Amino acid sequence: LDESLLLLSQIQRKWVYLEPIFGKGALPAEEERFKHIDAEFLGIMRLVEKEKLVIVLAKNPDLPKKLKNLLEQLDRCQKALSEYLEEKRDRFPRFYFIGDDDLLEILGQSQNPTVIQAHLKKLFAGISKVEFNEAETHITAMRSADGEVVPLVNAVQITSEVESWLLALDNEMKNTLRVQLRACHEKT
Repeated sequence: LDESLLLLSQIQRKWVYLEPIFGKGALPAEEERFKHIDAEFLGIMRLVEKEKLVIVLAKNPDLPKKLKNLLEQLDRCQKALSEYLEEKRDRFPRFYFIGDDDLLEILGQSQNPTVIQAHLKKLFAGISKVEFNEAETHITAMRSADGEVVPLVNAVQITSEVESWLLALDNEMKNTLRVQLRACHEKT
């Protein structure tokens, strides 16, 4: 029983991290494996919920073997995910400044800029928040921790590929500061 509970706890922790990514279809090569894991894990959890007693885990002699297999499969998915995260970090190197958990949240919420906003301080030293147009489809300005607002010269469109629009934000941030510095220099 103790072994089953320990394995179930490990599986649950890994499943909670992996489900939003695989549920979104981010890794098509591993999606089928995860669907199988998902179905089996949810089946076990339904059984536990139905019985409402932990002893149900001890009644099934095949359960430890199933749980070990699920954990192995989740480890394979985790390895594939680590390779995926490394690929994302290669595409947007500022992702190296954040941990896997934060990166997973960002990738899982790629089209929800208000969630990603919480991570901007870790990705961009001078940006505390960004401002959006009314439809929240474009970033229109950057805001520092001191409340300074710098309107972007060109609004940045938010797309499903978070690393693409963050890279566009990075480039537009530099472009905007370059334009403003030139304007200040020309005034003097």
